[in-house]
Amino acid sequence: MKIEFQNEKIIVYLYRYVLDLENVEKLNKEVRNLFVKLIKTYNIDFFGYSKVHIYNNKKYGSILEIEKIYNNEFNREIIDLKLVIHEDTIFKFVFDDKYFDELEYFKGKFYLDMDKVNNLYKYLEFGKVIYCPK
Repeated sequence: MKIEFQNEKIIVYLYRYVLDLENVEKLNKEVRNLFVKLIKTYNIDFFGYSKVHIYNNKKYGSILEIEKIYNNEFNREIIDLKLVIHEDTIFKFVFDDKYFDELEYFKGKFYLDMDKVNNLYKYLEFGKVIYCPK
């Protein structure tokens, strides 16, 4: 698990862990367990209302984008989540330099579509993961 803090969002990268989007009860339980882990391990407050965008890729895993909508200062025990599932998501690596031959060049950066390679592990060290819905 890798965590990034960006402006008002928290991005959670779950490499090799794909959330089950078909079973709503199981998905809710998995997300709840991830939030408990984030609270205990990283001491992050999630009280109030948050929107959680879920992006899945069978080769990479899942990415959660947590957006704080409303803080409930009066009751810090309540966490309310809205799960937003993005099913058709493109995952790519972005590189500053051309480390590998199979990279595509676009606007000063090099990109690699994750669906076009077999072993993602060798690219994790050099590239940053980007994702966007189709």
